[in-house]
Parts: sequence; C-alpha cells; structure tokens
Amino acid sequence: MKDFLSKYPLYKNYLLLEDYNDNNQDFTTPHDFIGQTFEHFCEKEGSVKTFELNIDNSEYFGYLDGSEIPNENFKDGKLNYIFKAIGKCISCKDYEIYMLLNVYSDNPISKIKVRSIRSLAFSAQNKSEKTISNIYIQKIGFFPEIKVHPNKDITKYFDRESNILYFKGINALSQNFGIGSFAYFRRIIEKELINIIKDIKTLPDSHSAEIEKLLEKHNLNPKISTIYDNIFEHLPNSLKSLGDNPIKLLYNQTSEGLHSLSEEVCLEKAKNINLLLDFVIKKINEERSEINDLRKILKDLK
Repeated sequence: MKDFLSKYPLYKNYLLLEDYNDNNQDFTTPHDFIGQTFEHFCEKEGSVKTFELNIDNSEYFGYLDGSEIPNENFKDGKLNYIFKAIGKCISCKDYEIYMLLNVYSDNPISKIKVRSIRSLAFSAQNKSEKTISNIYIQKIGFFPEIKVHPNKDITKYFDRESNILYFKGINALSQNFGIGSFAYFRRIIEKELINIIKDIKTLPDSHSAEIEKLLEKHNLNPKISTIYDNIFEHLPNSLKSLGDNPIKLLYNQTSEGLHSLSEEVCLEKAKNINLLLDFVIKKINEERSEINDLRKILKDLK
C-alpha cells in the first residue's frame, strides 16, 4: 500500500488484497483506508515527508455500520467504488494532497462482512458458493498534479533535443501510456546510442582502439548492427557487470515494429529502457568524474 500511494501513476492497477475471504475483508469501504501512511513531497516543507491518509467522514457517514458493505459499493455483484482520499503531511500538519481512488474486485464478493457469530454462520453456510476474488486499486485523479522529476544525471548528459524527448517519455510513463512512452525512448536510443558509444570509448577501462575500429566500420554502413553485436568485449568492466550487452539490448528496442506491440508490452519496454539508460549513463558519469579527480590530483602533485 505504501508503494502504491507513493509511487504509482494514474490508472496503474495495484493488487490490494489477494484472495478476499472471511478472515481478510479489508478495503471494502473508504473507512478501511484511514490511517494508512506513505511518503510524498511536501511543498511546505520542501522535501519528502510522511503523509497520513484520511477521508471526509461526513461524505461517507453511512458507511459506519460495519456489518454489510453498502449497495453503492457494488456493480454487477463485484466490488467497485470510487472515493476521495485526503493525505496530510504529518510533519507540518498543514499541507494536503487529494486522491480519487477506485477500488474493485475481479469476481463477485458477498455484501456481508464477518463481524459476528451470525455472519460467521451465514458465511459457513454459503462457503461452497464462493469464488476466489482479488481486490485491486487504482488512482483515477490526483491534486496537485503529480509532478515528474527527471533524472539529473540523464538531463545533464543529453542535449536540449534529447531532453525534450526524455521529459515527454517519462511524463508518458507517469501516466501509464505504453506506446507513447516507448516511442519517445526509441527515438532517444536512435539519436544517442552512437554518442554513448563514443563516450564509452574515452573511459579508462575500455578498449578504445577496438571501439574506434567498430565506429569506423559503422560510419561506412550505419544500417549494419555490427558495432552493437561486437562491442561487449571492449566495454569497461563497470558496463560488463550486468553479464549481458547493455548496448545491444538498447539497440534491439529500435528493431521491433512499434505498432505490432500491445500497450502493456510497450509500457514494460519503456520502463526497462529508462532503467538501462540510467545505469549506462550513470556509469559513464562516474568514471568520467573519477578520471577528472585523478587528473586534478596529478596536476596538484606536479
């Protein structure tokens, strides 16, 4: 739940309760969410703080009787309701955020909540009729608008054009747009991958001469993927630590037809590209920084 409230974008489903049963009947009304805590950025404090979830009790006053789940929480026998949640910063006790949350089950569930011997007996009597149901939740509204925070290592590395693509890509990711986010990240790879290889060539632990030969062959025929297939053995050890070729993995994402993939597959690919780009660029920056520090030390020693 903490992970969902803190990190999940709009319209991304989260498994809230697996195998809803007599001993596990939480999250069927808004009151079940009161007191949940999570991390979020507090505009007043200027940093990430702990928030506590609450609801407007006057709006959900009729839910206070815990023996049955209200009729309005169902649609076609399945749990399906929407409510407004209020998150308040525990630190400043003032800054608030507002979420519109949709809670639903994948199969029908009983209206009766097991709170008494009578309801236990009813539940036992109808046990054979039950099907396994899971309960899910998604954010369908958020205020203030969820802000996207780009990775500073990447924004410093890219030029203005690539940063525009990058921002659009992570913004699409934050809204769970698979095809859109994947399209932006593919364009980044097409534009930047050779530049990344040129920078890798300058790192102290890479085989610079061999990478230069691969670059020369690539310049003669850019459509051939020889450089991506053969570069792994010449990479610095920091980029070999994955046990696989990160450059080829990135390149392969541009070879598959975008419209032949589903929204879900595109979303997963965009997330993975984002993480892999972060890893590669972080390693380049770290080694560049290390060599610059050593050069400064050598200069000071002379």
